[in-house]
Amino acid sequence: MNAISLKSFNSLGVESETSELVHIRTLEELERATEFDGPLYLLGEGTNVVLLRLLEGRTLKINIKGVECIPSSNGSYKLRVGAGENWHRLVAYTLHKRINGLENLALIPGSVGAAPFQNIGAYGRELSKLIESVEVFDIVTRRRRKLSSAHCSFGYRTSVFRTEKLTRCVITHVNLVLGQQGLRFDYIDLQRRLNQYSRDEITARRIAAAVIQIRRNKLPDWRRLGNLGSFFKNPVIKEAEYRQLNREVGIIGYPFLDKVRIPAARLIEVCGWKGRCIDGVEVWAKQPLVLVNRSARRGVQFLTVATSIVNSIKSRFDIDLELEPVVLGRD
Repeated sequence: MNAISLKSFNSLGVESETSELVHIRTLEELERATEFDGPLYLLGEGTNVVLLRLLEGRTLKINIKGVECIPSSNGSYKLRVGAGENWHRLVAYTLHKRINGLENLALIPGSVGAAPFQNIGAYGRELSKLIESVEVFDIVTRRRRKLSSAHCSFGYRTSVFRTEKLTRCVITHVNLVLGQQGLRFDYIDLQRRLNQYSRDEITARRIAAAVIQIRRNKLPDWRRLGNLGSFFKNPVIKEAEYRQLNREVGIIGYPFLDKVRIPAARLIEVCGWKGRCIDGVEVWAKQPLVLVNRSARRGVQFLTVATSIVNSIKSRFDIDLELEPVVLGRD
């Protein structure tokens, strides 16, 4: 069997191959495709994954579509969304329907199925607070299951789907409850964009428009310049550590439980990585959390640069940076 190229299936645009690629449009197709003894890999839109040279086995491209929207008597809306739907198109759909809740998450690349996998969040809104349940197909038991939000073990950019074996449960649908959330626009960047309006004039659509402007200004379009968005998670440190770090380098902090979450981009900048290009991988000058593809051909080139950044920050600040994307395959 000839190997199949996955270069057009990942937003880094790196070269990768799989033994077999199967497009999944229905639950029945998913059940048949997972009757397989070899390795299984799952792909959504490939916007948060580093593909290595070879995915040896069967790769499933999840294309399950559909959006069901049911209004409730209390003014909220329940949405059941197929895992293969595009995330930003879902946000646009809710804005068109005048349903608030997803506006802060506008323009995040990727599929709906990938969203709970990494518990996406932006500008004060976490997806986990909007999810009622996630529908999955359990490959081991061969059963369809519905996991409540409480059973998804959501954390900062993680979930049970990320911490367990990646292909044990395949996300097929996501169930959301929207329309009852208050508007969030307390982040400094959002306030700057919205300061022309009074509080009463700020709407979900205006928040989404501001978020889109901010993201387009800071982040390159992966269709033109390969990238995964944020390559690193923002670390969480103790309050005393934050005070010392702030005195040393001047860094904003956001309360996170009993600790403080800090922007990894500032640490990367202080360590001298901003704007550097190594082996075809550039640290984006407008947002150093982002690694862009100038001429790299392999996913391992991104991992090499990322490891160097992680090591330098550990050496300088004794802070551990974690990678945000998933790594699939082998070199």
